[in-house]
Amino acid sequence: MLFHSPVSPLDHGLPGMLAPEGAWRHCFSHHPFDVELAYAERVYLYDTEGKRYIDASGGPMSVNIGHGDPRMKAALSEQFDRYAYVHPTFANRRRAELCEALVAIASPSLNAVYLCSGGSEAVDSALKLARQYHVLTGSTGKFKVVSYFESYHGMTLATMSLAGNPGYRKTFDPIMSPWLHMGQYSEVHMPPGIGRDAWGVQCAQELERVLYFNNPDTVAAFIATPHGVGADYGLVPPASYWREIRRICDEHNVLLIADEVVTGFGRTGRWFAMEHFDVEPDLMTLAKGISGSNLPLAAVLVSDKVNEPFRRDGAYFLHGFTYQGHPMACAAGLATLQILKEDKLVEQTAAMSPHLFEHAKRLKEHPTVVDVRGWGLFMAIELVESKERREYFDVEKGAERLFQAYALKNGLAIYGTLYGPRRSAALRRGLPIMIAPPLCIQPDEIDDMMDRLDTALSEWEQRLLG
Repeated sequence: MLFHSPVSPLDHGLPGMLAPEGAWRHCFSHHPFDVELAYAERVYLYDTEGKRYIDASGGPMSVNIGHGDPRMKAALSEQFDRYAYVHPTFANRRRAELCEALVAIASPSLNAVYLCSGGSEAVDSALKLARQYHVLTGSTGKFKVVSYFESYHGMTLATMSLAGNPGYRKTFDPIMSPWLHMGQYSEVHMPPGIGRDAWGVQCAQELERVLYFNNPDTVAAFIATPHGVGADYGLVPPASYWREIRRICDEHNVLLIADEVVTGFGRTGRWFAMEHFDVEPDLMTLAKGISGSNLPLAAVLVSDKVNEPFRRDGAYFLHGFTYQGHPMACAAGLATLQILKEDKLVEQTAAMSPHLFEHAKRLKEHPTVVDVRGWGLFMAIELVESKERREYFDVEKGAERLFQAYALKNGLAIYGTLYGPRRSAALRRGLPIMIAPPLCIQPDEIDDMMDRLDTALSEWEQRLLG
């Protein structure tokens, strides 16, 4: 059961969980709400009963260009008419065109691209790239990876090993890599009187301590998302934090991997979030917005530094997938970049961001909203049971699923994290709810979305707090 509250959502006119009946009974471990999608258009989703919902989270923060763009349909149709799949012994022009287009919008040092099909694959590929790079350059003892305790980088065994949250790990711990973890940048315990820049440097220096106590000659890479994760999801560190991380990585021959699966392709008002800090990573992982979620697609952007020993020695990357560089997915990626540029959606996101965050003040007036943060068209709302204790609701109350149900009732589709149902009371922090609509959203649609969110919050609070 995903709802633990003693009262069924149906008793309050809310959508319930989909019953495993009919064809649905053959879907293994599939537990959505009993709302079936009929079609989608721009920022809207329509169910089979005719009700319209605003896609407030852009799927799982991935529908950047909006749903059903006719230019996407035309691009996929054109590619399908040529060939839908290419035999691995043949050159695939769409693959080369997409790699070229990605390099054109990336940092100057990121000049090679490895394509795959999803964020977990991209991070997994980056980890193997980091290891093989060190082997090729003679640092064969480097294999460990450092990540944040509350990080999330995917669901393969390797990427789950990066997560420090026991709620994710405990079932699979015996078969996961024992990698290293550290605390992230957070302002909850920032000492009074210290500025964000100085605090950013202090937080970054935890990486130095982790390296010191775990032998830096054994550490291959540090991986993180540009903004906060877990309870601090969406918290944007100062540039000083990332510049200090870059310095420490350089000093200890540790590769810096920026996980931009969520933040890439305009979500923060720049093509990539690391641009805000003027810091170039050694490897960058991309997915989600790369195709607007129209087809499975992901990529690893590879720096000249990492690529050099592969080029110099003619080394073959010991890795591969059947669907990597799939021509249909590449066509979707190229169409996405074309739409982002033609409609100036990256620039529009930067311009629209202040309008979205104008609503932060009224959200914070809610008794359960302890913080509102983010950048671009990405807003994280941290929900708590008590602002004084800054603690989330007891897991048994099923508060996150209940919130999603109230959102659906009010015409909003809100992405549910894997974090809430598995969080420990020991973490003593709130749960972030993500607002990340398609980048084509207009000001009046933002206002409508936030009005609906305000109502959903009030009804949810009345249910849980009385």
